[in-house]
Amino acid sequence: MDEADRYKITSEDYADIILEDWSNTEAARKFSGDFVNHINNDIAFAYIPMDRMTLDSINKFGYYSIPGCYGLMKAETGWEQLPDSNPDSFNGYVGNGVLLGFVDTGIDYRHPAFIGKDNTTRIVSIWDQTINSQGYPEGLYYGTEYSREQINAALQSPDPLSVVPVTDNIGHGTMMAGIACGSQDEANHFQGIAPEAELVIVKLKPAKQYLKEIFIIPDEVPCYQENDIMAGVEYLNRVAGLLNRPIVICLGVGNNMADHAGLRISSRFYASLGEKPGFVFVTAAGNEANRRNHYYGNIADNVTMDYVELHVGEKNPGFMMQFWGQPPNFFWIDVYMPSGEFLVRIPPVDGQTMVERRDNTLVVVDSMLGIPSNHNQSIIFRFRNPAEGNWTFMVFGSMGDLPREFHFWLTLHNFLEEGTYFLNPNIYTTIVGPANSTGLLTVTSYDINTGKLDFYSSRGLNVDQFLKPDITAPGINVLAPFPDYTYAAASGSSIAAAYTAGITAHMLQWGVVEGRAAFLNTPHVRHIYQLSAIREKDRDYPNEDWGYGILNPKGIMSTMRDFMSF
Repeated sequence: MDEADRYKITSEDYADIILEDWSNTEAARKFSGDFVNHINNDIAFAYIPMDRMTLDSINKFGYYSIPGCYGLMKAETGWEQLPDSNPDSFNGYVGNGVLLGFVDTGIDYRHPAFIGKDNTTRIVSIWDQTINSQGYPEGLYYGTEYSREQINAALQSPDPLSVVPVTDNIGHGTMMAGIACGSQDEANHFQGIAPEAELVIVKLKPAKQYLKEIFIIPDEVPCYQENDIMAGVEYLNRVAGLLNRPIVICLGVGNNMADHAGLRISSRFYASLGEKPGFVFVTAAGNEANRRNHYYGNIADNVTMDYVELHVGEKNPGFMMQFWGQPPNFFWIDVYMPSGEFLVRIPPVDGQTMVERRDNTLVVVDSMLGIPSNHNQSIIFRFRNPAEGNWTFMVFGSMGDLPREFHFWLTLHNFLEEGTYFLNPNIYTTIVGPANSTGLLTVTSYDINTGKLDFYSSRGLNVDQFLKPDITAPGINVLAPFPDYTYAAASGSSIAAAYTAGITAHMLQWGVVEGRAAFLNTPHVRHIYQLSAIREKDRDYPNEDWGYGILNPKGIMSTMRDFMSF
């Protein structure tokens, strides 16, 4: 590894490509002259000159290989009328011996929420991907790793940031870590769920500009690329392995331009880690319901087509949209502009990129078959300077007696200009990636004060009809540490995921650290949460809104004992 190759990892002059089974002959041939960084035995990232990225790159390199762009799963933050933090009892457990890992916007390590009773940090290490130095983690080659000793030295300094310059200018990572395991602060009526667990933190670098341009994401919106998140998760895996400690990995980022079946390379990687004893992977379901950015269609036997209408507001610079045709049927789509002018017909063809221009409007369409499996049909639309008004998509399905079901999703609401929405939206099948993976623990949010589901919390199922979310947890107006020694009231599914991660640290202390159930992993924990959840008598379970019910910390232990008695 030389400095020229290291430069490519963070340089805007090089594009990133995700490779699975990097040792196969085709990948070795295609990227033989490029720097390829192998992050584990199966996955690698190639870095190629930007001139090889063209309009047809999604098809040229593959649906999975272009890193997706992920946004924050936080709905809002407020500072008025902050609630008291009142973590649920778990029979005296506080997360001793357990690691909590976050791959997010960083952490304000100076905050009292992350300092123990002995005035030392509760953070094991931080990998800041935004600060390049020679102190990068072994085998990852970018950013800077800061140890517990360095953080403690910074805390003793009159100017901590001159010693460890890690910050969290957004606050999302600080809030999630604090909710999960913040230290008690009596003066501010705060305590995290597992106040004696320890932290491992990854601060993500922003996505490269070329990816934001491919996925048409506004410059000012926080956005992180898939392979940086994967590298961050691998870092957490290595730290837990080195220390031989159980870990709860919590992701509060998500992507709506995914397969909604949890079959991306990253999703499968996370699920495989979550099957290891002592590893639990918690994900935020998303905040995409009631955003009008999903359409579901099912063409009846006696009709030929379905009309899908999408409203585009004025002066919209562009957006991305995905079509997903359920197998075994195939679909044709005729696209009409707001003026009524026919733009293009998109047939069920694999590996085709179409480019259409009308006046100032540019539409790029990538068609794929069999991605990721079962011969389903996927179409990626990229609109630049789209004409204002109602666009019409006439969807034709192959005739026969089998269902003709399909979906459209717009990009995350975080990335979308106001005024762009489906006229007849559907709030279901809106769980984001990677939370739509069957192998991860997926958490949605509700208001503990009203007992109502968060209006925007994403709903299931996934496209393969697998039940998601798994569980519902508090995620509205939750007190959380915020940068610069303050606190804020936070809402969103990432908040509910952080709460659940803290409860999970209790479970791993009881089961793994204390030796009662060293085998505990994501499937086991999910099963126990499902069994012990609080369920309303007049509501059917499981369902697409609440999953198996509300997370029940007080009922987990008895369920765990029953589980162990078999």
